[in-house]
Amino acid sequence: MSDHNEVKAISDNFQTVSLMGFTFIADRLPNDCEVCLIVETGGHLSAACWDTGTKWTQDGEPGVFHQSRGGVLYVSDVLAWLPIEKCSVDIKKICWNPEYHLIGSTAYCFTVYAKDADPCLIVEYTGGDGGVILFHMDVKTGNFFATNKDDREEIPYIKGGLKDWYEDNKERLIEDYHSGRYSVLPEWE
Repeated sequence: MSDHNEVKAISDNFQTVSLMGFTFIADRLPNDCEVCLIVETGGHLSAACWDTGTKWTQDGEPGVFHQSRGGVLYVSDVLAWLPIEKCSVDIKKICWNPEYHLIGSTAYCFTVYAKDADPCLIVEYTGGDGGVILFHMDVKTGNFFATNKDDREEIPYIKGGLKDWYEDNKERLIEDYHSGRYSVLPEWE
């Protein structure tokens, strides 16, 4: 047995990560006392130990997942599981769908990703203390039509900086969009 499991994580959609290597609960239950990374029915990831010694369960299935924080998850609460050998999972990397590639970055904590021939740019802002902010930007107009954190005070300032970046690169972006292939832009300062 290896010291750890490897999980491949790829993002196919904005704000979505797909983890591969899990076994669906409907296909097979874990071995007794097996520690697992689990996907709950609500989409949350957690870790728990499978226990077949439990005398009763909510849905009549033999066993429950005991969480380290003291909670219990029934079979009906879990979509899929991945065994964790020696309690570690090695996620080699989390990356965008390979169709998306980096086309620009700035000295102001912005990175810009694009999928060839797609009118939507995905902009990631990593500055500040509030975590990553993601934006969708229309390449033809420079307008924003989605963000994952609209309530942050600095959003208007960030959008202003992105609008300046867009105006400086607009001609090249539109040309690349119409050609069907985005090129890497020089770093913007």
